[in-house]
Amino acid sequence: MALDEVGKMLSENKSRVDKIFGKHDQFTGKGMELHEHKYQVKDYPIPTQWLTDEVYNNELYKAVKKSGSVAKFVEDFYKEYGEELTADEVIHEMFMARIARDPSFAFYTCFQIKDKVSGQMIPFTLNYAQRTLLVELEKMRLDGVPIRIVLLKARQWGGSTFVQLYMAWIQLHLKVGWYSVILAQTKDTARRIKAMYKKVLEGYPAFVFDVSELKFSPYEGSASDSIITDKSGKVVRDNVITVASYENFESARGMDYAMAHYSEVAYWRTTPMKSAEAVVTNISGGILNIPLTMEVMESTACGQSGYFYDVYQSAKKEISNRKAVFIPFFYIENDMKKFKTKEEKREFAKWLLTNRHDDVAPNETSESGKYLYSLWVKGATLEHINWYIEKRKGFHDHGSMASEAPSDDIECFVYSSKTIFSPYHIKMMEEKYKRDPIAKGNIAMKADGSVHFTQGNLTPFWVWRHPDKIETHDRYLVTVDVGGRTDRADYSCITVVDRWPLLFGGSLEVVARWHGHVRYDELARKAVAVAKYYHNALLAFESNTFDKKRGEANEYIQEGDHIRGILNTVEYDNLYMRRSTDPEDIKNGTVRKIGFNTNRKTKQDMIDNFIVVFEDDKFIDPDERFYQEAFIYVQRDDGTYGNKEGKDNHDDIFMTDMIAALISNSMPMPSVARGYGEEIYHGTRNESYY
Repeated sequence: MALDEVGKMLSENKSRVDKIFGKHDQFTGKGMELHEHKYQVKDYPIPTQWLTDEVYNNELYKAVKKSGSVAKFVEDFYKEYGEELTADEVIHEMFMARIARDPSFAFYTCFQIKDKVSGQMIPFTLNYAQRTLLVELEKMRLDGVPIRIVLLKARQWGGSTFVQLYMAWIQLHLKVGWYSVILAQTKDTARRIKAMYKKVLEGYPAFVFDVSELKFSPYEGSASDSIITDKSGKVVRDNVITVASYENFESARGMDYAMAHYSEVAYWRTTPMKSAEAVVTNISGGILNIPLTMEVMESTACGQSGYFYDVYQSAKKEISNRKAVFIPFFYIENDMKKFKTKEEKREFAKWLLTNRHDDVAPNETSESGKYLYSLWVKGATLEHINWYIEKRKGFHDHGSMASEAPSDDIECFVYSSKTIFSPYHIKMMEEKYKRDPIAKGNIAMKADGSVHFTQGNLTPFWVWRHPDKIETHDRYLVTVDVGGRTDRADYSCITVVDRWPLLFGGSLEVVARWHGHVRYDELARKAVAVAKYYHNALLAFESNTFDKKRGEANEYIQEGDHIRGILNTVEYDNLYMRRSTDPEDIKNGTVRKIGFNTNRKTKQDMIDNFIVVFEDDKFIDPDERFYQEAFIYVQRDDGTYGNKEGKDNHDDIFMTDMIAALISNSMPMPSVARGYGEEIYHGTRNESYY
């Protein structure tokens, strides 16, 4: 190996790193993609700018440049038209002209987003992956063709956020009457995507639209449709934004859409009544094929089959009206590990070149030199490869790592497995949050209804945090998965979740858990005792249906639905109630039923919601048993979900966490109790109560 090979690699690496981290100034335009024209006006607030073709060729910009300064332009304008302008008016119009033609400038000067580290609202500064996608979107817009993108992505670079804010830019500055829809697996996910748009409106500079505040207001009384208004509710931009879910997209029907954002499409499950293709076609069919209409279908990969896979492959082959865009892990700034010294970097480059033909991996948690060098050939920096080597140590097979950090759009699909959660992410969360309980014991009610906790290391009730002494409302949530009473049956599980951190932007956190085998009436009394101990928490029993399909069945279902037996056992006034969907119940006037009903739809909702909260670090479980179950929770070949088949494999803890995360979304925020010490009624609200 020649020494100049190392030098060439280091030189090329510097170019690649500069492309990601170099001078990319959205304010001046310097170093930004597509900003090729240097523009200097000495008395403009930004004396030197680098502009796109569209801004540079704007009539106002050309006229000011011709005059040589803003002051001279004011003077020339008066001479030619006899109208007086002020320099401030010209500067304002130049600013408005640029934000309407240069989205990267508008993002930095007008769009405020929440910084994940500090929690503060900061200018929307684009990372390299976002800039890459912006170039593709802008090429389509400037070419005057409909914007159609299918985006295959690695995780954690703000792709969904960017897509939505680009749509927001079009609605705020380019078009009115340009309605859009956000369609995700669940409505909660769609709302989270929209929430970033909402934050942008709240922080928008007042002078742009000459109003004190922008906000979303309900459109014609709809909870799913919003329109952009001022503080009083007066419409500022006649653009409606709809949020809908794949599970129930009826709210998206009948609207005249010009833009659609389809999120995580690979995970939209086909049922006898619905398919991803049918839902997308239903909406896309109404979008005109004209400039500035926009459809973006984005997702991480989920195997080599399904609608998203087919759409991406067609776009890649250039046989559809969509453009395929792939974001590999080495476009993501966080997926880099810097070298401590220049010599360390040089030695790494030398090692990579020396081992580039070695196709045998040293062990199961590493890659061959040949594969690592292939990452360099594909465009990765040495820092990205260094990061990859370190992260690969957390995986026992190439497939799991490739699914989490894909380097191309082939292995991205090939290695996306049917496990619901990334093994690497599970391991990372376990290392971050797993800890021993502070106490083990038993909890029970005395004859007078009071609750007491007794210490005992061999008992199945584990406590990581006892309840606060200050009484609260809606702080704690208790979920119960009812198992069997024999050792061969599923475990029963009672999980306590603390919601107080939500008040401060924090995460749901498991603070106690009972896990064992017990007769269901005893389990019910124990669950009530736990709920009372934790400030009369909302208590949610899982109420399974008689699903005859073996793939969804377990020992608990085979024994029957125990919820009616539980109702005859418990005396507690804060039981979780679900809306009744049985036509016969509704006909008889029963609008609410006790318990969380786990069926195919609600299970999918639980999983989709938990993917978001777990991967976004919004659910903390200190119990090592939770992570054991997370590793084996899979989607089976028939489309159902559950633990992998195997001795001692269970999912009861995992189920209580998923149920808690979903129910929490519909609960009020926690608060300190009023009227502390008042007596409460401890009778049971059953179905006849309603």
